[in-house]
Amino acid sequence: MWAKNNPSKFWTPGSTIKIAFINGTQEYKDATIAAASQWLPHINLKFDFVEGDQGDVRIFSYEGNFSSYIGTDALSIDADEPTMTLWPHSPIHAAYFAANVMHEFGHMLGAEHEQTHPAANIPWNKAALYEAHGNSDEIRQTVYQWYLDRADPDESLYSEYDRKSIMHYVIHQHWTEGDFENHLNLELSAKDKAFMAKAYPYPADPNT
Repeated sequence: MWAKNNPSKFWTPGSTIKIAFINGTQEYKDATIAAASQWLPHINLKFDFVEGDQGDVRIFSYEGNFSSYIGTDALSIDADEPTMTLWPHSPIHAAYFAANVMHEFGHMLGAEHEQTHPAANIPWNKAALYEAHGNSDEIRQTVYQWYLDRADPDESLYSEYDRKSIMHYVIHQHWTEGDFENHLNLELSAKDKAFMAKAYPYPADPNT
């Protein structure tokens, strides 16, 4: 896992992040809270989920997109704009929905895409990657940002590259040279938990 560190976008450890649901069914909200809360045992933060549009983080249910601003970037977004979008929940695809919620909350906590980790070294077949997504200038720019723009280690806080990270995209074998591929990760990895535990530590026990 990795995060930008120049400047840091982490929240203050020990703080409570107010998270507002702008819209969505109760089933959707319950599923979102359950998935997002998978992070909580590993971080010194609290999530305060509320209804409406007043929050540090504002979630909009939108069929067509999963996205989130990174960490405290959410605080600089206009108060009438969402900072995270999530597809409506479907019981048929509950595990997929939960994985995407955990991924977007990973962004909200400050994490970036794992495939752009400084040590990823993925043997991309760039022509195949662009062909799979589309070749317009706008799409190529997005593909470069999501897959190919590896982080500068001097401006990053990172642990070991982790193919099991919830922040890692699916990578099909024909997008790469050789036999590299990565399947959909459905849960937080051990390294995800360890990284965020260091990013959001609890105070040292004075009695130890």
